[in-house]
Amino acid sequence: MSKKLSYKNAVRRASFILRDKKLSNKLIRNASETLQSKAKVSKKVRATRKVFADFIRLIKSYVNGSYRDISWKNMLYITAVIIYFITPTDLIPDFIPVSGLLDDASLALWTYDRLQSELNEFLLWERKSKTNNKEIIDENQ
Repeated sequence: MSKKLSYKNAVRRASFILRDKKLSNKLIRNASETLQSKAKVSKKVRATRKVFADFIRLIKSYVNGSYRDISWKNMLYITAVIIYFITPTDLIPDFIPVSGLLDDASLALWTYDRLQSELNEFLLWERKSKTNNKEIIDENQ
């Protein structure tokens, strides 16, 4: 299967999944598990673990409605990267040691670079939210 076709399919699936909370939550769970297992065997995935983790948290925040300051199109791209990451039939299959995992990591890094300003806004929002939540918890104690 060509990379272009596989990624296009992932984008189409992302549109469907993001509209269904149950499927989105399943994707988030699967992505978290896949990230843990792939990070154990690939230095490249370990090096890009933060990127994948940021994407997963963004999807989770988007799905639960707490963060919506990102375009639908860019949300599709980010979700497609995660779908591509957890799907074993991409350009270079993951069962070919290292090579398949490099393909996943390269796509994640390319997407991260392309959407960096929106991702930075999310990370800033996330840090502020954690600070605000901590202050609320501290006030209640």
